[in-house]
This record gives sequence, structure tokens and C-alpha cells, in this order.
Amino acid sequence: MMIRAGIRFAAAIAALSLPGCGDAAREPDLILISVDTLRADRLPYYGAARDTGGDPAQDFTPSWLAAHGTVHDACWASAGQTLPSLGSFWTGRPPLEHGATSNLDPVILPTRLVSLKGTRFDSAHALLANQSLGAGCGLQAGFDNYGLLFKHNEKRIPAEMLRLTQPDVSGGKRLLVWAHFMAPHQPYAPDPALADRYGPGALAAAENEFLYGLHRAGSMDAATRAALERLYDAEVRTASGYVQELLSGLDRQYRDAGRGGLLENAIVVFFSDHGEALGDHFGYSLHAKSLYSGVIRVPLVVAGPGWKAARSAQPVALSEVLSLVLDGRKPQSRYFHSAWRAEFYAVRDARWTLVHNPTNNRMGPREPPEDAPFPYPLLALYDRSSDPRELHDVAAQYPDEARRLLRELGRWYASLLIASAGASQDPDTQTLSALGYSTAVTTDRSAPLAADSWEPSTPPR
Repeated sequence: MMIRAGIRFAAAIAALSLPGCGDAAREPDLILISVDTLRADRLPYYGAARDTGGDPAQDFTPSWLAAHGTVHDACWASAGQTLPSLGSFWTGRPPLEHGATSNLDPVILPTRLVSLKGTRFDSAHALLANQSLGAGCGLQAGFDNYGLLFKHNEKRIPAEMLRLTQPDVSGGKRLLVWAHFMAPHQPYAPDPALADRYGPGALAAAENEFLYGLHRAGSMDAATRAALERLYDAEVRTASGYVQELLSGLDRQYRDAGRGGLLENAIVVFFSDHGEALGDHFGYSLHAKSLYSGVIRVPLVVAGPGWKAARSAQPVALSEVLSLVLDGRKPQSRYFHSAWRAEFYAVRDARWTLVHNPTNNRMGPREPPEDAPFPYPLLALYDRSSDPRELHDVAAQYPDEARRLLRELGRWYASLLIASAGASQDPDTQTLSALGYSTAVTTDRSAPLAADSWEPSTPPR
């Protein structure tokens, strides 16, 4: 079990002292490492058979970090897109409240950093490799440096970030760092040295049009799925190398400053914005259309002062992570909600998943390729204890569980303070399209059905 919140927080404060200030307590620095499109079950500490997290015997690989920190078994994102999900991470609110229901719309609520800068942290630096996180996205406030790179340049992030952090670490400033790596986001093109790491026959690359073609076919054969998984896993291993390079460099900076190692001085949070579908449903291998667990379940590891080597079975929403880490506040959620804008929904508890399509629109979310359907059922229930990929609808067998979760979904929706439409962040739509995201603006909104209006025999409209 996790250490009690108050004990953990006290331990973190007591563990550190500012150089030159004797025993004066200081709060730990915060290092946030997010890896775009990282599906939890493709990492070895979530059951994968491959060394995608790097060598656990090498300091500061993701697998090493997992062995030295708390691995959270069930962390749930609020959406299968970058800005909606990370907006929830930074504000603690769902996309329908913080405003970024797609990558086109900015976050309009203040982030936690706005209140923390100057009181909790002296310096804050962000280097991000996803173009949907540009300066107009609403997350930049409070950062001293907020830089954006294209995916093909993300290998520069470790060196560039270490250049920014060196004077802060040596000067003993209270530091927040956020690095967001783009691999393994499609198009899949891992480091060439890693492309064949997981067996012969892997595709040389998987560009968007190839992936779209698989979805248009409506299914994916086992050989194609295996080849995609090998290529995707090589992308994950590529990202793991970037993570190791950055964290190892930070560790050297703290030691060179005479302050001890990284995990003596900082809490490191390793997570993702969302996962990847990889053909679980309808031959779809991307993420923006999916609210299933391959996309919504994300990895979460926390290491550093007050965080022991352990596993936590307590489910946590990605929107709760900053409160958990900064405030020692235990996760409050019993239910975990996700949505595509305000049209398609999913809600989970510790065992069950309900997906809901209140209008029974059989084309599904309007994301590329828009001519291929992703037909959510009107309502479906999945038992993740026996069906972790959510492939078998058991709503007819367990109608009371389905109604319970539909009732909870309606309660959640009714409680939202839905954000007014803000100005578009005016992103580079050509780049967003290349990343496989829709560039169409929509204000459609569909409330969940009332629980007592659903019967297992309800036919599609």
C-alpha cells in the first residue's frame, strides 16, 4: 500500500535541505516526464514481454525508475488526445470544464503551475515535442521557458533541457521541469538502430495512409498486428532512451552541485497523455477515436523522496496526479470518466467499463480517416477482470451494472460546469492533420441517456 499522504509529504520535506542553509527544510523539485501515445501494457512492468522500458539494471531507464518508485496499476486519462488529456493533468478538471475538448481548443482554466510559481517553484522549464501544445494551447503560463520541437527533433530535448536546468540546479533553485517526448506517436518511425530489435519482418515504417487503410478495411490480421506491435514497441524503446538521457543528466547535475542524486532532490513523475489502439477494435491502430482501455489507461510511476519501491492498486485519474504528488492527497475518485468531446463517453470503476453513444451515431468520432466507421454501440459493458481489452459486451448479462454506470455517467455530466467556447488556439492545422487529428470544429453536444430508459434489448436506432 501507499504511504499515508501526511507521512509521505512530511518525509519528502524532511528529506531535503537547501545547500548552504544548514538543516532548513525544502520541498523537492518536480520532474515531469510524459511520453506521448504510450500504451501501458506495452511496458514490461505492466506485463509486456519486451524490454521496451530499457534495461532495468541501467540507472534512469523507465524500467529502472519503476523498480525504484511506486508503479500505479490503473491510471485513467480523460481523453484519447494530447491537449484534452494534458489539460486535465494540469488543471485537475475534465476537458468539458477546462475547455480543450480537442487539440484545436485552448485550455481556458488556470493550471496548477500558475499558483505554484514563486511560492513552490522558482524556475519552470518545458520542452515539448507535440505541436498541439503550442504557445496558444493554454498551458504555457508560469513557465520561464516553454519550447516546442517537431518529433524528428525530439532527440534534442535532453541536451536542451539540461542547458536550461544547469544554473538552477547548481544555484539551489526550486525547480519544475516538464519534458514531453513524441515517440511512439504515429507515423511509427523508430530509431533505425532499433527498428528490428523485436524480430525480423517488422514494417520499415508505418505512415498515416497505411494505418488509415487498415482501419478502412475494418479489421487487422494477426501478422499485421504483430508487425505493427514490433514497430510501435521499437518506438517505445526509442523514447525510453531519451528519458534515460535526460534523467541521467539531471542526476549528474545534482551530484556535481554537491547535493546528492536526482531521487534525493526531486520527485520524478513518468506518465503518458494516452495510449494507442493497436487494432483492438475495427482495425483502428491510432488513438483519437478510441475510449477503450488501450488508449485511456496510461502508465504512471512516481519516484523520489517519500515514494518507495511499491505497486499501488488504487485507481487514479490522470487529473488527480498533481494533487497526489504535490499535496499528498489520496485519489478521491471511485469512477473514471472519459469522453470524445461531448458526444461519446466511457465510465469505469475498479472492475467494469461502460461505453455510451447516446445518439447511436454509427460512424463514431470524426477523426481521420473520417470515411471509416468506428461504431460505438448505444451502450456496452465490459468486465475488465476477464476482458482487459474490452472486446466482449456483457451488458445483457449484467443489466444492473450497466444501469448503475449509466446513472453515474449521467450524474457526472449533470455536475459539469461546461466551459463556454473559447477562441481557437489557431494551431498549425497541416501539422495536426499529419499527426492524424481532425481539424474540424464542432459544438455538438449529447447528454447521456437516463438509466431507466435503457433495456438490454434496445435495438439500434
